[in-house]
Amino acid sequence: MNKTQKFIETKEYKKFAEFCDACIKYKYIGICYGLPGVGKTLSSRYYSNWDSIEKQLAYKPGNDADEKILEARTIFYTAPAVRATKMTEQINFIGYRMDKVKTAYKVLKEGAKENYPANAYEDIDLIIVDEIDRLKVQNLEQLRDIFDRNDIAMILIGMPGIENRLARYPQLYSRIGFAHEFAKLSKDEIHHILEYKWEELGPLIKLEDFSDYEAITSIIKITGGNFRLIQRLFTQIERILEINKLQTITTEVVEAARDSLVIGIK
Repeated sequence: MNKTQKFIETKEYKKFAEFCDACIKYKYIGICYGLPGVGKTLSSRYYSNWDSIEKQLAYKPGNDADEKILEARTIFYTAPAVRATKMTEQINFIGYRMDKVKTAYKVLKEGAKENYPANAYEDIDLIIVDEIDRLKVQNLEQLRDIFDRNDIAMILIGMPGIENRLARYPQLYSRIGFAHEFAKLSKDEIHHILEYKWEELGPLIKLEDFSDYEAITSIIKITGGNFRLIQRLFTQIERILEINKLQTITTEVVEAARDSLVIGIK
């Protein structure tokens, strides 16, 4: 996420957060699936506060940590594109690292005793694994083993159809308690974002910059509720306004921005 951007808690994010909370409560494996660009990864990182936690894990224990690390109880992990043989080792390392930074923070800031837990998941409630479409059967078995050995919840995130693929592996599928489809933004929500929330995502564009409602309708039609595509389109709109020294967003500007993008089937 760009440094100038803020996360917008859409209705779909709130449904996703409820889904995560339910998986944690009942200690289940959950499946989340949705089209590219609808916000699955961004929502997962926001829910786990991973932008902040990941930075703290990269530092020497405790030196630059803040108290937010003490609240961290979720691991976010992106399945590797190739050779996932060390996946368990990598997830374990993240868990140990989080515990180490938490302990070091307590020692340096609070004067606590130096006592590092032996279990990587002692202070973890949830593991979110993104891009599970990349994984083979033996890799999924690694995740099942982590789930079986620890009293934690797990969420697997992928493309539509992944729920049908996982159904072929009864040992894993029998442990899945919830499934959630991450849907595209509705037309009403896109309009709400354009009217009230867009400045939180960075571009210096406001609703009054549009010449007419038709330009807004064009954006809704072009993007089809795809959050990532909305961001990309507005970046191009901003560029076209600047190059041509324009003050308002017309349908022609929106179409020109669309022609600058590679847009697949929505």
